[in-house]
Amino acid sequence: MEKNIKDVNENIEKIVSGSKFDEIIEDISKWGKILMIKITPSFVIEIKDFMPTGTYGHGYYNFNTQGSSISGHLKSSDIEKIVFSSKIHRGMLSHSVSFNDINGEHIFKVFVTRNENREIIKDQFDKFIALRDSF
Repeated sequence: MEKNIKDVNENIEKIVSGSKFDEIIEDISKWGKILMIKITPSFVIEIKDFMPTGTYGHGYYNFNTQGSSISGHLKSSDIEKIVFSSKIHRGMLSHSVSFNDINGEHIFKVFVTRNENREIIKDQFDKFIALRDSF
């Protein structure tokens, strides 16, 4: 059953084991440009680009930098759980995938992006729902 963007209620969370990281990041890499966010106590870092896939080496998941400004080395074994969330943020329904550590702190988040009119991109929303519902 296809879901309409307006039919998704706020404050929905689905928690998935961090062991599903490879499967989830591979799927997100096919969504088009996403919004990746990392929040620190002093800085909210936002990158809008394609989520790259990667390979493992030296204990890290190494993002492939070709075609994306998102790069780095992620200790994916620190991901305890992955949270699919739909909630109101600043008055608008948002949809995100949060990669959290054992303490429940997010390592990074990926958001379904919006167009120039601040509307959720339908194709990305559909992919978010399909991935969330596959678990």
